[in-house]
Amino acid sequence: MNSPTKHSHSLLVPAIISILIATGALWFFFHQGSSQPPALDEESGANRLAASSSAPSPLAADTTLTPEISDNQQEQEVSEPLAVLPSRENLPQAAQGIATFYTYLDQQGYIKARHLSTPSHIYFTRLIQKIIDTPPIVTRETDDLATILKNSIHLFRILGKDDILLSKEILNHEQDKIEEVIADYFLLTEQADGLGPELSLKLPENARYEYACFFLNTMGGKLYLARRDSRTRMVISYYAIMIIHQANLQGKNSYGIQIQPALDLLTAEIETGGNQLHYKEAYLDTLYGLKEKYQ
Repeated sequence: MNSPTKHSHSLLVPAIISILIATGALWFFFHQGSSQPPALDEESGANRLAASSSAPSPLAADTTLTPEISDNQQEQEVSEPLAVLPSRENLPQAAQGIATFYTYLDQQGYIKARHLSTPSHIYFTRLIQKIIDTPPIVTRETDDLATILKNSIHLFRILGKDDILLSKEILNHEQDKIEEVIADYFLLTEQADGLGPELSLKLPENARYEYACFFLNTMGGKLYLARRDSRTRMVISYYAIMIIHQANLQGKNSYGIQIQPALDLLTAEIETGGNQLHYKEAYLDTLYGLKEKYQ
């Protein structure tokens, strides 16, 4: 984010790689209380002791009711399949996932209260297109303080107060869904023909690259991410790195962005603070591979 390059923060999804999403994490605490047997007084102790010789002991009963669980059984109960990021074979499912999400949004009370002029899939596709059509400044950014300030409020200038607040409201309500929606958008925007008529986005070839550079390599982009919650910051940084990596593979990293510093920082952040991420292990697997490649 330091050099004259691009990298924008999308509050909703695809080029939302740039837009993304923002907000916090859900934690579940399970408390198991323990009960203690009543104490015996000295007077009744003998009588109760005599009765205990013929009655089954509470300990025996407890053991019968709660059989010991082996380590293997515990591992099977606790372990869950790791979430896998969608791949090219999942294009139809990705498109369907986005469509399902927008249908779901239309049914939510906080969205109905906004009285949007069109269904969600049309409304937000238009917002995303506005972001795509208005790239941030990524070259010679530090020549002028006004340019840094413009970049730091880039999305606000494009979307305006009402749509920014709407995007934040969605992020606050749908924390458990947005990360998967972004993954689907990222997959679909890898190739323009993956968008299909339902999304109808016009995506210039360098649009994703420009926003990735903005977030990783400009002061305005870095300031923007610094104001976001850790979950949003990690997800946006991950996809920005992936876009620069793809540009390297295609010989199209025209700004010469070095991603190793960002790789190291993001890997460490996800390792220590990424437990709320749905795709945590998938992100780390990819980042470990990239770290070996770019070391």
